[in-house]
Parts: sequence; structure tokens; C-alpha cells
Amino acid sequence: MALTTLIKRQLRIFAVLTVAALFFSVVVYARVPALLGFGVYEVRAEYADASGLYPRALVTYQGVAVGEVSGLDINELGAVAVLRIDNEHEIPADAVAELHSTSAIGEQYVDLVPPQDRVEGAEQAGRLEEGDVIPASRTVEMPQIGPVLESANRLLESVPETSTRRVLDQIDEGLGGSGPDLSGTIDDAEKLVALAQERLAVTTSLIRTAQPVLGTQQTLRGSTLGYAQSLAAFTSELAGRDDDLRALLKEGPAGLDSATDLVTDLQPTLPLLVTNLTTNAEVLNTYLPQIQEGLVYYPVTVARLQSAINPRAEFGDVNLDLRANVNNPPACSQGYMPAAQRRDPSVQSFRDVDLLAHCTVPDDDPKSVRGARLLPCPQGEGRGPLPSSCGLRFGEGVWPEGAGGSRGSDLARGLQGEAVPDRDGWRSLVLGPLSVR
Repeated sequence: MALTTLIKRQLRIFAVLTVAALFFSVVVYARVPALLGFGVYEVRAEYADASGLYPRALVTYQGVAVGEVSGLDINELGAVAVLRIDNEHEIPADAVAELHSTSAIGEQYVDLVPPQDRVEGAEQAGRLEEGDVIPASRTVEMPQIGPVLESANRLLESVPETSTRRVLDQIDEGLGGSGPDLSGTIDDAEKLVALAQERLAVTTSLIRTAQPVLGTQQTLRGSTLGYAQSLAAFTSELAGRDDDLRALLKEGPAGLDSATDLVTDLQPTLPLLVTNLTTNAEVLNTYLPQIQEGLVYYPVTVARLQSAINPRAEFGDVNLDLRANVNNPPACSQGYMPAAQRRDPSVQSFRDVDLLAHCTVPDDDPKSVRGARLLPCPQGEGRGPLPSSCGLRFGEGVWPEGAGGSRGSDLARGLQGEAVPDRDGWRSLVLGPLSVR
């Protein structure tokens, strides 16, 4: 058969396409140049255990394919993986070679990642070159799924079946009718996972940062177990006192109602009593050192009286030394009611008197040397007839209607040295103690 010019041209075109396809298959798909060592460089990674890794496994750098595993060898420390990396990819010299799997039972691959202890912004320590070795200190083996499944199986066997069924039944009862809420929770969780995937770098950094915290928790394992055991003991005690707690919750409201009724019945007597006791307690607390001093000197005074009486008890008399003293020093009348206003003893009507009357002569006057004007202050070195003279203020007593309220208010105003507004009811009980300085 004669070959026409058209057929010859078609054969030539077919031959060119065949050569191009073969070249593409050899160079791009079969990577023959890379197998011959062109355009690639080899790095060795040492592993204590490289189970599951195989030749032609993928090599990635932070998730990007950069080469493949060209072979596996063994040495005295374990396995050595030969990583063939394309020249176009620059890998840091201090990279860590981690073994990962595409799924729980999927193929394994080598992922090169920067070291975790590298300071952000620091310069890289060069790049990997032909013949470099990644030591075992910078490699991470793939966790074996077998031990994990065995541990999970032992964990499931350790769970008591009866208690688990009871818990599941209680969970079913507790979650009954909450389908929409659970659905919303799952939807929100999906959104959270999607957001975490979008910000994978931040999430990975967060997980790495959590490792020191988890390490601290592991260090505090003993304390955590102690807290858990104490909580378990407390919970067991509560469970044992279940009947008592139920009885308390059942009868407690009635008791509270009774207490509320009692307080209501004591209105307004109880608030008045508590308020006045608070005022008295303020005074007693302020003068507590003087009260203690009086209690100390009282036995001594009684002992001295007994020493004067007991020696003459058999004679029926007392040995005393009496001296006459007439108007020395003279009595004090300044500050008291004038003599012209004094009433005859035969008058039987009542009139208001000044309850705070006292001698008002200067301190250095010899009159009434034992008068109220020279009373020592309970705090400091001053002297004065009234607490207000010493800078003290006490709460005002509360008086019921028609029981001398004006008299008590006048007395309180005099003790304070200033006008005090009238207060009544629970307001005085709450605000009365706050007036103490």
C-alpha cells in the first residue's frame, strides 16, 4: 500500500504525540528524574518506631506536599526514613518530623513542622540540605491504634453495666422533650468547629499553649484526686442522709412560716428591744475598760472593808478614823437650779427636771473636785461630763408611742450635743447602729 503525503503527515503527528505522552508519563507522573536524583535532595529522619510508614509515603511541610519517602532503613537506635524532597521547597533545618495518619486506620505520612520552642519572629536556622539528618530528638512517632483500642476495651469492661443502664435511663428521663435544645446545641457546636477550622493556625497555637497547663494539672494529680475523693465522701454522706434532707426540705417552709409569723407578732416590740440593746451594747463596749477596772477594784475594796470590820467583830464595833471637814472645799451650785426656783418639800405635783445638770465651773476650780465635769474620758486623756465632750456619739433609743418618747429624745439630744431627728420602726433598727463613730 502506497503511503500518501497525508498519511505520512498523520503518522508524524501521532509519533510526536506519542513521544510527548511518554515524556509526560516518565517525567511528571512516574517522576523518573526524581528517582534518578535530579531536582530533589534526600534527608534522613531517625525514628524509634516507624511502624506503618512505607516507601512512597507522602512528605508534607505544614500540610503542603513537598516530597515522598524513598526508603526505610534500620540502625542501632531504630528505623531511618529517607525523605526525598523537591528542590523548590525550602525546609527549616530545625524542623520536626512527625508521623501522622490520614484517619484512624488510614495511610501514614511524614509532616515536617517548625519546632514548638521557636521564638516568634526569630531567624530560621538555615534550610535542610542533601544528606542532613533529623535526629530522634526531633521526630515524633505515630501513636499505635492497637494499644488505644485495648485501653478503650478495658475501660468499657470496667464500667458496671447495671449502673450504666441506670444512668442512661435517668439521662433519657432528664432529656425528655429537650430535642430542640439539643439540636440547637449541636448546630452551635458545628458552627464552633467550622470557625475553629477557619482559624486553624490560632486553634493549633491554643492547643500547644494548653500543654503547659495540662502538665501542671498532671503535676497536681495527687491534690486533684484528694479533692475528688473528698467530694465522693461528701456525696456519699449526702446520699446516706437523703431522708433527713427530704424531711428538712419538706418541713423547712412551714418552720420558716412559723418564724415569720413569730417575728410579725412581736412587732413593734422586737425591733425596739433590739435597737435599744444595740445602743446599750455600744455604751458598754466603749466603757469596757472602766467596767473591767471597777470589777478589779471591787474585791480589793471589799477586802479593805472586811479588814476594818473583822478585827472588832467580837466587840460589835468598827475602828474608824473620822475627821470633821466643813465646807472645804466649798460645794458647787453653778449649773444647777437656782435656790429661788426650788420648791417646798410639801409640794406634791410633778415637773420636768434637768437630767443632765452638773457643776459647770472651770476644771481648775477647787469646787466639786469629784463632780461629773472631771470624769475621765474612756479613750484618750481628756475629761468631760458628757460623752459628747470626749467626741463620742451613741445611737438613740427608740421609744414606743405614749411611753416617754419625748423624754428619751431630749435625753439623746443632750448626750449627742446636737439635735437628733426622730426615727421609728425598722428604720431605726437598721440605721441606729450606723450613727456610732
